[in-house]
Amino acid sequence: MRNILRLAKRMQFHSEAHFLLVGAGDEFDLVKKTLYSESISNMTLLDSVSQEEYKKMLSEFDVGLFTLSAKHQTHNFPGKILEYMRQRKPILGSVNPGNDLQEVIHSAGAGFVSISGQEKLFYENAFKFLNPKVRKECGKNSESLLKQKFSVNSAADMILSSYEKSY
Repeated sequence: MRNILRLAKRMQFHSEAHFLLVGAGDEFDLVKKTLYSESISNMTLLDSVSQEEYKKMLSEFDVGLFTLSAKHQTHNFPGKILEYMRQRKPILGSVNPGNDLQEVIHSAGAGFVSISGQEKLFYENAFKFLNPKVRKECGKNSESLLKQKFSVNSAADMILSSYEKSY
């Protein structure tokens, strides 16, 4: 979460960049205090909302944002990414080293993902999304990625293919 706070602070000079964090996770109080103490003016922090309300809010967002702790030792795929894809959102994120999610998103052209701790690259990736054409193209690719890799049909095809290979 700290990397998102640092990113928001660095992007304060871009009036079109605003961050909205929703939820009451472990670091809610840290974020709230940091927003005040660091005078981060381009971020809004909201308490948890219902899934229905969150999906409505997400439809208004320009970019889907996620970050994973560098301390993770396993592959982790946040469920919110699927909703970003469903709503044609370009994806900006940072992952733990060795997480294949970075390659999945990059190879599909669905967004930009850096390794946690790569602050400069995280900023550069966010900066790319200030361009509406980049957001639109990545959003389109995001939806395609969902259909190709994460739909019921693609899962069924993978299962059938695996079954056919075993016989």
